[in-house]
Amino acid sequence: MSAGESVSLDALNEQTTAWQDAVRRAEDGQSVAIIAHGEHVADVVPSGELDRLRETIEVLSDPAARAALEEADRSIEEGDVVEGVDAIRALVEGRK
Repeated sequence: MSAGESVSLDALNEQTTAWQDAVRRAEDGQSVAIIAHGEHVADVVPSGELDRLRETIEVLSDPAARAALEEADRSIEEGDVVEGVDAIRALVEGRK
């Protein structure tokens, strides 16, 4: 709010209640869109979700990591994977 603007006490109470509700919902794992003047301007997200988004951005920004993910996807599509007990056996054999 800029100098010279006024807001009623009722409006402030409504805004405080809405903000508290958004924070509670984020604590419960929900993302909450913030709308100002009819426009989506921000989101309140659980902190864990923000950490996951940052990690995703970091990985996708790394060409070597992206190449490794693409190679893993190709291996899965081709059936070139080892699962369960066979994976453990392969790891143990590789250490000998």
